[in-house]
Amino acid sequence: MVRKTVYTRRTTLGLIAGLPMIAGCGRTLAGATTLTDGSVSIPPSPSATVPQAEDGRPRYHITAPAGGWINDPQRPLKIGDTWTLWALYNPTYPTGGTNWRRWTSKDLVTWEDRGIAIPRNTNRFGDVWSGSTVIDTANTAGFGEGALVTLVTMPVPGTGQSCALWYSHDGGANFAFHDIVLANPGGRKDFRDPTVFWHAPTNRWVMTLSEEGKIGIYTSTNLKQWTYVSGFATTIVGRVMECSHLFKLHLYEANGETSADRWVLLVGGNGTKLGFTVGGYYWVGDFDGMTFTSDALEGQWIDGGADFYAAVVWTDLAAVDPLASAYSIAWMSNWDYANKIPVTRGYRGQLSLVRQLRLQRVANVPRLLSTPLAAQNKVFAPAIAGQDQTITGGSDYVWPAGAEAAVCRIDLTFSRIGAIWPDDIFLSVRKDDDFETRFLFEAHTNTVSLNREKSGPNVPDVDVWRQRRSVECDFTTGSVNMSLFIDAGSVELFLSGGRSTISELITAPLVAKLPILSVSNAELKVSGVSITPIT
Repeated sequence: MVRKTVYTRRTTLGLIAGLPMIAGCGRTLAGATTLTDGSVSIPPSPSATVPQAEDGRPRYHITAPAGGWINDPQRPLKIGDTWTLWALYNPTYPTGGTNWRRWTSKDLVTWEDRGIAIPRNTNRFGDVWSGSTVIDTANTAGFGEGALVTLVTMPVPGTGQSCALWYSHDGGANFAFHDIVLANPGGRKDFRDPTVFWHAPTNRWVMTLSEEGKIGIYTSTNLKQWTYVSGFATTIVGRVMECSHLFKLHLYEANGETSADRWVLLVGGNGTKLGFTVGGYYWVGDFDGMTFTSDALEGQWIDGGADFYAAVVWTDLAAVDPLASAYSIAWMSNWDYANKIPVTRGYRGQLSLVRQLRLQRVANVPRLLSTPLAAQNKVFAPAIAGQDQTITGGSDYVWPAGAEAAVCRIDLTFSRIGAIWPDDIFLSVRKDDDFETRFLFEAHTNTVSLNREKSGPNVPDVDVWRQRRSVECDFTTGSVNMSLFIDAGSVELFLSGGRSTISELITAPLVAKLPILSVSNAELKVSGVSITPIT
């Protein structure tokens, strides 16, 4: 019997770390200045080519420049009125290891590439992997009030994965290495992805860490000395849970009122034994500063697609109510085929859109609802409105002029006519004579599924790519609304106010632009149709 080798995120990074080191071609950003009032003057971004429609790069998703590799995003911070996000970046993939590259944004929608913030292989501990950054307002670590302190995984030779501390005095444009502050205790293959936050009730820092069979929880008063206090142990989503985030939100009832604040633990998990793939998996529960206790043994997937992994979560501390909602962004790919997608368009990987998260009780279960940002429309041209129509089998929806677009947003609502839904509702996008990406809406099963097997040429020849992903969708109310974001190489579908989402890559050629909406039988009302092409 031939055993299939499964390459996980860290299996691949481990292989990369073992390859000969090649000098990086990315440059470290210099020139950021701390002003006398403590604010940060951010230098102009390095010159970069703005993606054009004909070059095949994503138009409104973050990618690495000049064919570089990008994967795990690192939790953003708001510094003044500007958001700063970092992500793992390798300009010489698959050799050399990863850097932390930096992007900034005023609105979480349009991002400026600012160059490398933490360079790889500048000391004997190797390259830099995933971690998290905090603003040390009270100078607990001794690097100065307001210094940015990053805890990051480094593959220390002879010791293994350990947590290193880097710090910045220029708003995260450049970081200096301090030391390894949480060394691998020895013999642990998995000891990575530190995510740190301040826990006010206990007046100390809390870290969640990926370890075999559990998420380790550590505490510290100074970000340098860490004490293990507990572990959230489960193998329901694999031997190792990665990129964990522990955060608190208000729990909203269906009537919009809040009942109590709850804690959410989100991890990157492997759902193979659950019939899924890798993705973001979360539990809702309580946290007392030392121990996270979940409401149930089983959690929920935050996205039903195959390409929403290593998600990070953050809140806006400057918001009127920081616990009303959170934000999330993820790596849009999957380790089962990330290395098998041909590089034909000058980039390797992309991040998802930033989405807003709200914790709400649905059918008596607390769930994270994911919705697109209202500001997302900034990247699109004025909307093209479609007419309200009733369609039947053999009579497809007639789209308005201008609806054929390789990159756009589509919003619409399906409504049942009478008591009967059509057996099947088909929405195909990025279609031409040879290819299409098809969504299937099935009222009798209350599901929506995505078939991308024929989305385009150069489709990875792996089962995980071909498998049709489905999510729950409540048709019993008589109507379903959706928002679909289509970019050069991806689709992101938001259903019924964010109760379900599907995020996946596609390989559609840019000439494939046609949308088709049809039903198998019965009548269907289509209303609220809006198509917004890219500007």
